[in-house]
Amino acid sequence: PDVDIAVDGHRQYDTTSAIVLAGELAPLHLAWFEDPTPLVSAESCAEVRAKSPIPICVGEDFIAEQFRQFIDAGACDIIHPDMLFAGGPYEGRKIADYADLHYIPMAMHNNGGALNTIATCHVAAASRNFMGLEYHFYDAPWIAEIVDRGRPLFEDGHVRLSEEPGLGVVLNEDVCGRHLAEGESL
Repeated sequence: PDVDIAVDGHRQYDTTSAIVLAGELAPLHLAWFEDPTPLVSAESCAEVRAKSPIPICVGEDFIAEQFRQFIDAGACDIIHPDMLFAGGPYEGRKIADYADLHYIPMAMHNNGGALNTIATCHVAAASRNFMGLEYHFYDAPWIAEIVDRGRPLFEDGHVRLSEEPGLGVVLNEDVCGRHLAEGESL
């Protein structure tokens, strides 16, 4: 009961099927239904949102203009930017602010390892509409070690940011070197 669960549609449903599925999933009280339809049409996603009892979350691979289109079309309840695709922290802040102007919370997507996690957390810390951070790499602990920050990446489920300049991290060349593809170098 103290953990929020969301469902990712992986852009696989047509509008009617997404609406039906959202209705069937409603008794689970999900945090959100992510990417229910192919994200080439803000209008189809807006139709799903209008009929879904579950909040609709979009945008893990959007750039700022796509967020603007979906927000303006009323196609989402939550945005889900990933700094790797959104254009980095500068663009991430603009996206967060635009969503905040429309009273839309932001759950950050994060599929880029420790460096992206830290960059994402800096955007999150500066954004009043931040609600959570996704992280995929619990089964590959070395990914959290590619940066040296003098502490673990996560502490009790939280990322503590540094007061150091920039992102407050140093690349751990030893760890990075052990995980290069054959023929690659730092």
